[in-house]
Amino acid sequence: MKRLLISAVIALSLVSCKSDEPNPELEALKLEKEAIAREAAAKDSTINSFIESLNEIEDNLAQVKQKQGAIKSTATEGAELQGSAKDRISEDINFINELLEENKSKLASLQGKLKKSNMKVAELQKMIERMTAQLAEKDAEISTLKEQLATMNIQITELSTAVSGLQSESSAKTQVIEQKTNQINTAYYAVGTYKELRDNKVLNKEGGFLGLGKKKSLKGDFNEDYFTRVDISKIKSIPVNGKDAKIITNHPSSSYKLELDGKKMVKSLTITNSEVFWRSSKYLVITIDK
Repeated sequence: MKRLLISAVIALSLVSCKSDEPNPELEALKLEKEAIAREAAAKDSTINSFIESLNEIEDNLAQVKQKQGAIKSTATEGAELQGSAKDRISEDINFINELLEENKSKLASLQGKLKKSNMKVAELQKMIERMTAQLAEKDAEISTLKEQLATMNIQITELSTAVSGLQSESSAKTQVIEQKTNQINTAYYAVGTYKELRDNKVLNKEGGFLGLGKKKSLKGDFNEDYFTRVDISKIKSIPVNGKDAKIITNHPSSSYKLELDGKKMVKSLTITNSEVFWRSSKYLVITIDK
């Protein structure tokens, strides 16, 4: 093409030297020169456009590779993918999909332009073919990565289910332990005159001979509602506030003491050894005179 332009210029120079009159051959050469220049400019513009698009595709592929690395790094940081990590991976996958679709669209457009231009540029065709192959390879890699992430999510779900089961089992056991502990630490007491306790079906008199020597004792089917419930791990003192206090139920005398308010008035019962005091009976009954 350059040789043709040089020949045209030489011819124009020779013709112009001979005469200043218009020459049809000269005009034809000028038009041919301009057409050749326009064709060369158009071809250069098309090639530059192709190269620019191919560079954009390469940049996109570089970003895809970077995002792949970020996803793999996040996925291998720990066994669980939760919260922000899952959101970040989801965003990166969407970004990769967008870039790959954009690249496919650009390559398809380049293929069409190359056919319409009727240019036989082997290097451009090779570059487009190479980019197409790279896109197909990336598609396969992303598909594999998605499968791995899906598998991880399944494993994480199974792990979460197992952990949830263990937590439920642990919670149930804790509840049972708490119930048992509450039962062990629960005791009851009732304080009142014999008449009050008898009338409320707590005490009765039994034994003796001909009505003599009968002992006050806890009824076999005593009324539990009349008792006050306490936690033996916390309570250390039980209010009495009566004269001539007597403990009817069985509690070792070494495990408590009666606190007096004056000579006969008993203010309270202080438990000095809780374990020993409640060992024989979890029910305490105290009779008083008012």
